[in-house]
Amino acid sequence: MKKRILSILLAVALLLSVGVVPARAADSCVSVKADAATTAEVVAGDLLEIPLGDIFRDSDGHSLTYTLVNAAQFGTQTKVGGSTLYVSEKDPGTYEPKIKATCSGGKSVTATLTVTVKPAPHGLDAQYNYDESPAKEVTVYVTISNDGVPIRGRDGTILCHQAITVPYFDLSQYGLDEFYRYHTANGEGKYVDNNIVERPTGLHLYIYLLERYFIGLPESQCCKGRYDRGGLEGFRLDDDVYYMDEDPAYTASLAALKITGSPTSLYMANFWGHDENLMYYRNHCYPYMSPGWGSTSDYILLSDGDTWDVAMFTNWSFYSSGGAFTCFDKDAYTVRPGTELTVTSKAYGTTFKDGDFYDFENLDVYLYSGSWEQLDTLKDAGSGKATFTFTVPKDEGTYYIVGFDPNRKIPTDDSGGTNYAKIAPATAILTVSGTAELERPFQTVSVDGKALDRKNISVNGEKLDAKNISYEGIVSLGSEDSEEFGNVYEEVPKYHVIVPEGTQTVDITYGKDVDIYHADATAYGYETDLAADAVSSATIRSVTLESSYKANDDGTQTVATPVARYVRNADGTAMAVTLESGSGKNFRPVALFTFEYAKAEPDPEPEVKYGDVNGDGNINSTDAAILYRSVNGKYTLPDSQKAAADVNGDGAVNSTDAALIYRKANGKMSNFPAES
Repeated sequence: MKKRILSILLAVALLLSVGVVPARAADSCVSVKADAATTAEVVAGDLLEIPLGDIFRDSDGHSLTYTLVNAAQFGTQTKVGGSTLYVSEKDPGTYEPKIKATCSGGKSVTATLTVTVKPAPHGLDAQYNYDESPAKEVTVYVTISNDGVPIRGRDGTILCHQAITVPYFDLSQYGLDEFYRYHTANGEGKYVDNNIVERPTGLHLYIYLLERYFIGLPESQCCKGRYDRGGLEGFRLDDDVYYMDEDPAYTASLAALKITGSPTSLYMANFWGHDENLMYYRNHCYPYMSPGWGSTSDYILLSDGDTWDVAMFTNWSFYSSGGAFTCFDKDAYTVRPGTELTVTSKAYGTTFKDGDFYDFENLDVYLYSGSWEQLDTLKDAGSGKATFTFTVPKDEGTYYIVGFDPNRKIPTDDSGGTNYAKIAPATAILTVSGTAELERPFQTVSVDGKALDRKNISVNGEKLDAKNISYEGIVSLGSEDSEEFGNVYEEVPKYHVIVPEGTQTVDITYGKDVDIYHADATAYGYETDLAADAVSSATIRSVTLESSYKANDDGTQTVATPVARYVRNADGTAMAVTLESGSGKNFRPVALFTFEYAKAEPDPEPEVKYGDVNGDGNINSTDAAILYRSVNGKYTLPDSQKAAADVNGDGAVNSTDAALIYRKANGKMSNFPAES
């Protein structure tokens, strides 16, 4: 990955202390300044610039050249460039770069600086989460763009939220075995062994994509080493690469792939016939190797469902002039035909210091069919909104939502670069299905102040805390207050909750985005009579849930919902209750709830240890002797011991069982017939 750390220069005056440096030798013109600052601090991953002219002087006015004497002790980002020492390290600690200044007359002096590298913030979990278990293949969703617009592969495939199944293969086929991925201590940081992680990385993905969609190999020939490192570097398409709308994007006159750098610092000087002016993100955010230190494609392990965004630009300052990688609040939506869907566009900046996703308004958003026909404009960048709502198509099928840089395709302008394309597109897949589940409006449910366990709460056979849960859809729900509201609500989800006997209330916690109309500690809602099965229509009436509402510190809202009134009757009917959501006159029911008391579960059958007749935990001759006494009428065997005594499983307890126990006690058999 292109490490644009030069964009975050800390040309800091970190002159924390002044070191005492011996004066120069009498016969030397070059020396260390007496007031030179020889200590400094920097955060891991940040770049510290130290002007070496502030450290050294030459009394005769000679020009000075500088050398990092102990360069082998540092990472590749710590180096001397011209008259500046650049320090950037991924591991916290104390570093002592030794700088040698040599004058044009051949005289020299060396100074040792002390740089303290402080820990960087850990960042988001999404920036790591590398699964180091083996995987023969993974499926990820890939978008490759140029100047803000997805491009086409050589075969016409639109590389926008494209599902790609990439196999694991040996990089040695390509002469790239130096970029093997090895294990880490905890899923991040440096390698800790020499055992190859046999799982696809971003580098595997790039090789597959280039062979399949840039070079144009058939699927069967990909990942076989046909184009090794030299072959990829030598391949020139010398033809146009096209945008998704078939406009030409750029002429691919450069190498398919040219790799420089070192392991965990792989650098692509060319990619897709384009130059190095690009970035790539996994799961829409800056990927980390360690806090404050970006990871490159050879380090980034892939998992099923990951997204991979590659953004190429003409604007060489895209990363420092407001550029961003964008996405939606979900990568995939599944909704019912003709219903409303609310979507929020998000962004993550282009430097490793951008700490989190944020709402992003500056996108033109369009709806596409499954064959990439543009169907509708959902939002324009000038709307001032990151969140928008639209009605999904009435036809079932697959659709795409794509958000674009309003300055897409603009490589140059006359405004100092402010109108350059510099935003990577947002993409999501939309599945419209008549069987799609409505998204639940609540987060958690508890009974009488205690969270329900998975055994005691279910929704139509599925657990209430499942990510996607079943519901019974009420096709039409009309209000008896029709004169005031006159509304008919469609597709209101109905949930049936099983609770322990005697439950008085169920606490339902709703998200902070659910607008529950209430006054003080009172929640308002509706109730209706329902049959046990899903109904096609029902009439609701207002209800007040006194002293039931609680606003939580995290922004969520909890409503104590009474149970007894809404428990299903013996004939299957029940009264359902729902909250009222909305503001002003836009009230609507949130989700209907009915309840059922759980049936008492029978005591579990005691675990039988065959042969342990006396129940002491051992199987020995004592157990056999007890059984013989019972068979001979000298001891009455309790029922609790009969199951353990029937070791042959024939339903009878007799001398045969006693003989088998003796054999087991003497090591002449391993298992009783009843155990098998």
